[in-house]
Amino acid sequence: MSSYIRLEILLFFRAFETGVGMLVVYRLTDMLKRRLFCDRMWNSTVDILYWLLAGLLLFTALYQCNYGRIRFFMLVGVAFGGIFANFVLNRLLFLVKRCKISSYRHTKRRLWCNRRGRRFEKVKKEKK
Repeated sequence: MSSYIRLEILLFFRAFETGVGMLVVYRLTDMLKRRLFCDRMWNSTVDILYWLLAGLLLFTALYQCNYGRIRFFMLVGVAFGGIFANFVLNRLLFLVKRCKISSYRHTKRRLWCNRRGRRFEKVKKEKK
């Protein structure tokens, strides 16, 4: 394989990593927006700042690696990176939510059984 093709493959993987990073940072800012800001104006401001910084960082990464030439495979790499990160994050969050739900059900069941047992004891004591 020629050195030029190796460079192009490395550029694709760097673009893939950039897409993953952009999506992870966007998800984090989205969580912060939900927790901190209730106003639409602040949400819009945070979105605009994110996209400005993401575009600037993406352009600097392209400029450092490829002297500012935008190639189609790099855009595809960024898109695939975002799609891959979205898929992985959704799977991880599904597992976390599933564990939360099952632990909640398990603890609620235990508390309910204990309460029910106490109720039966009170009823038996009252009958005697």
